[in-house]
Amino acid sequence: MRRKRLNDRFITSIKPTDKEQFFSDDDGLYLRVAPLSEGGGKTWRFRYKPIGAKWPIKKSLGKAHYPAFGLAAARSKVIKINEELALDQMPFKKKQKKLEVASDFVNAYAKLKKLRHDPKTMKGEKAYTDVVRNMKCLTKNLGDYPPHDYSKMEINDFISDRLLEVKTTSVRRELNSIRAVFNLVYEEHEIDHFHRFRKLNIPGLGFDSEDRNDFTSDQLNLLREIIAGSNNIIDQIIGLFIDTGMRSSEAVGLASEDIKLGRIPHIVLHKNPMRRLKTKNSQRIIPLVGSSLAAAQCLDLSDEWLFRKYLITERGKCSANATINKRIHKILGPGSPTSHSFRHTLSTRLRSVGCPKEKRKEISGWANISEHSDMYGTPADIKNKAEYIEKSLDWITEIL
Repeated sequence: MRRKRLNDRFITSIKPTDKEQFFSDDDGLYLRVAPLSEGGGKTWRFRYKPIGAKWPIKKSLGKAHYPAFGLAAARSKVIKINEELALDQMPFKKKQKKLEVASDFVNAYAKLKKLRHDPKTMKGEKAYTDVVRNMKCLTKNLGDYPPHDYSKMEINDFISDRLLEVKTTSVRRELNSIRAVFNLVYEEHEIDHFHRFRKLNIPGLGFDSEDRNDFTSDQLNLLREIIAGSNNIIDQIIGLFIDTGMRSSEAVGLASEDIKLGRIPHIVLHKNPMRRLKTKNSQRIIPLVGSSLAAAQCLDLSDEWLFRKYLITERGKCSANATINKRIHKILGPGSPTSHSFRHTLSTRLRSVGCPKEKRKEISGWANISEHSDMYGTPADIKNKAEYIEKSLDWITEIL
């Protein structure tokens, strides 16, 4: 580095070359001239050695090029930096955006949870867009204020207003989402205030819910008959549903490598770039038998993704779900159960053949595997679960 105090006339005269050049000024300030391959721009750098450090630290003073960021401005900035260093402050520490109102917490939460999203458009995967929607609902109703400024009476009024539009379980889900945002960001950003989104009362919680109808054995048999051997993608997805109890997003997000058609056919269900699982317990191994095995054997495994056409959209929604339900209703008639009912029906079937509760939960992804089964994922475990599902293939709707 050349030791010569800089001035504007000298800086202007510097010509870029094939190599980068450095010219020092006072108090750790120096000028970098980029090589011609990088455009030859002139930018400012700062060099200092913290107390006790073995080597000096080099920092950029910004991307603005000379003369837009001139010598006088660079020297002024260096004086301020040296003053902060003398006070044992950290001038180069990245400053967190100040969280002032409730809506500010959304992107902070997404960053902590590593949710794919665009902070500017507020679009991203489903977990992110759900949080955005729920927070907008809150701020539209109560205004956009710091979380700790909302009183318990205001939150209760918000609950009352939401109950005029949606069911109690939906309100609980929205509030759980909002509370999760505030709890995590408060903890990780060391915010000392207390918010009142804890222990909320939702009047009549659960009493307005409607029971989800299971498929009858006749309906399952008709579906099996219609979709057997079909090359139609939607029919194949339905086939995978019938005897695995997978969720729509789980099936649509399958990769070819997830299908194992060896000695003990099964599906390895895990998180991948195209699909987030609902909970950590949703990661599981599901035996393939009956209609699900037949459908898996008809799949085209040449592509990386089995159902590329129906992969989740950028907004995180399962684009196949409506098409799947339309196909089910075409076969069984209007008002018949939807794709989600396959999960509940499989659970009913397994219970009817004496499948232990922990096994039913493992198959459906409702259980914490580590708490239930030391044999989880072994050939013996997969075969054992497959036997229970096979027994349930001849299930006949119970007469109540």
